[in-house]
Order: sequence, then structure tokens, then C-alpha cells
Amino acid sequence: MSIVVVSLTDSTDPIEINIGATDTLQFVAQVSGAFASTYSKYFCPHLPHAKTLKQNETWPNTTNYPEGTEPNPYAAGKTYTFSWTPDGVKQPDLTSTPGTIHVDGGTIGNS
Repeated sequence: MSIVVVSLTDSTDPIEINIGATDTLQFVAQVSGAFASTYSKYFCPHLPHAKTLKQNETWPNTTNYPEGTEPNPYAAGKTYTFSWTPDGVKQPDLTSTPGTIHVDGGTIGNS
């Protein structure tokens, strides 16, 4: 068994990980930011779909999971891609200035 430790840095590059049948997984935030995943069911505890982590925080927490996630033979041999957005990095599709959203009341179903 080996622990795959992923350091979450100030990079916004996608994180790709290949897991073996007896591997465990652990994320360590070198900087604070937001983690996102779509692979929650393959890991125990389930990976969060979206979670903010503080600088030097480890997920899953080392008190309850000192070795990281539990090994899962069903997760083995696959490549998983996660995203990490460090604090201070502009999120895609967001504007930096406030604006006004106009909603048309419309008439639904009338012709």
C-alpha cells in the first residue's frame, strides 16, 4: 500500500492521478483554495464535489484518516482528473465588476 499525496499549489493546471488497487489518496493544500471533483463514489471518504481548503489543510483529515482515503480495488487503473483553484485566481466565467441582471417577465404559454 502506498499513499498518493497530492500537493495543491498555486497552479490551476488540472490534477491527473492514477490509482493502484491498494493505494490511498491524500490532498495537502500548500495554499488555500477550492477543490472540485466528480469522482466521489470511488473513494472513502467520498471526495467532495466542491470544498474549500485552508493553507496547510489536509483532506481527508489526518485525525480520522491518517493514511488518506481507504484503498479501493474498483478505483484501480483509472486516471482521475481534479481541479484546484487557488485563492486569488479569477474563476472562469465570472466578472470582476458588479452588474445588473435583467429578467424579462415574459408570457409563457401564450401564442
